[in-house]
Amino acid sequence: MSFRENTIKIIATLGPASNSKNMIKSLIDAGVDIFRLNFSHGTHDEKRELVERIREIDNYMGILADIQGPKIRVGKFKNDEAYNLNVGQEVKIYENEIDGGGDQTQFSVPLVGFLKSMKKGDFFYVNDGIIKIKVKSKEKDHFIGEIIAGGLISNNKGVNIPRGELEMRVPTEKDIKDLEFISQLNPEFVAISFVSGGDDVLTVKKLLENYGNNKIKLISKIERSIALDNFDQILEVSDGIMVARGDLGVEISPDQVPVKQKELIYKCNKEGKPVIVATQMLESMTNTPVPTRAEANDIFNAVIDGTDAVMLSAETAVGKFPINSVEYMNKIATTASQHTPLRSPDDYDSDRLTHTQTLGHAIHALAKEMEELNFRGKILVITRQGYGARMISKFRPPLPIIAMTPFIKTARELHLVWGVQPIHIENIDFFNLDVESLIEQSVKYGVETGNLDENEHVIILLVSRKFQKRGNLVGLYYIGEILEPNSD
Repeated sequence: MSFRENTIKIIATLGPASNSKNMIKSLIDAGVDIFRLNFSHGTHDEKRELVERIREIDNYMGILADIQGPKIRVGKFKNDEAYNLNVGQEVKIYENEIDGGGDQTQFSVPLVGFLKSMKKGDFFYVNDGIIKIKVKSKEKDHFIGEIIAGGLISNNKGVNIPRGELEMRVPTEKDIKDLEFISQLNPEFVAISFVSGGDDVLTVKKLLENYGNNKIKLISKIERSIALDNFDQILEVSDGIMVARGDLGVEISPDQVPVKQKELIYKCNKEGKPVIVATQMLESMTNTPVPTRAEANDIFNAVIDGTDAVMLSAETAVGKFPINSVEYMNKIATTASQHTPLRSPDDYDSDRLTHTQTLGHAIHALAKEMEELNFRGKILVITRQGYGARMISKFRPPLPIIAMTPFIKTARELHLVWGVQPIHIENIDFFNLDVESLIEQSVKYGVETGNLDENEHVIILLVSRKFQKRGNLVGLYYIGEILEPNSD
């Protein structure tokens, strides 16, 4: 497989519209790098079958398991009907379920602590932020709310509380059961919903370790305003970040979402941790075969902002045009990649500099020099766990990045990292070969697989086997000379 032109990775959610073998294969052909399994829907048996299906079709695909997290929902309504709430009207909101169900004058939010958490003057939102309600006064067993923005309300619609003091447990009881199953399923990533702080991430990490799996990478979903306040500590203990703009766009003012998106992406880039932009990227394509111009701009700007990956949710899970959605996302992201300005590496040095990161900075400069001299070439990272590849990728060098690894799980994980073409290199004694032999065999394998060309240069980064913690080897080679037999 030759090097992909698009440096941005694409995540697609599998669901009823896309879980067949033919559809999964078509999605991969269209440009999907990672499949997302949404644990808010479906059974464990269905998820197991999906993973087996993906592995059978392409054993190198990355898989992300997205746990549900705490979902706050309204209760039941009379006769399971929808009711319209009008601007200016008052409505009673109870914590306990209402006998017979709610209506346009009263309804429930059946969650312990909800009534206590709300204060006079607080706002909360229903149905993806369409309905906005202000707490006007509090009674013993309910409070009076004023409808600020109206709309239809019905059974189990979601509730967002931007500034309520309600403690939402992460992970939930359902999440804990799902995590036990996920530990056996062994995907590359787990996405943690409604993270509030670093402790939530550490709790999930500990649970997976207790279930016997400490290899799964943790992606924290930023969808609460409190997560923005605690972002630095969340980033420190996470392996990656997802900017989940659906709930986040309800919790904070919509005009602030693009601002926060740019801030979070920059911080992730600086630390060399992959970041995903998600939610409503091609929402219209759930029902139509082409995107809106605004959606094309959204994807384009996420790429310019520096995201590693963009994600499709309903578009591929339940939409009418899953293949079209991936193809358009791939096309837009590719165009954006071609128009992304070369970044200054000085702006992306982490405060926690490592030897490998320093070399990543230097490789950017060398790659830029090669490009200016019109040298054809690529960057080759020979890596165990992918750290070297991430430390090169974060600087966004102008040359393609190939990462060769003896571990298939590392190859799958690197499908999430900007610009990296992961290759699982088999039948090579990675740990015992001398440096020259390892470089020679890796380059030969790269040529055989069509990822390297004998008429180009290659910058190689290799972790020293003798000084593993602080030793890295960097070299600039002409591939044709490596392929020539030894003249001695």
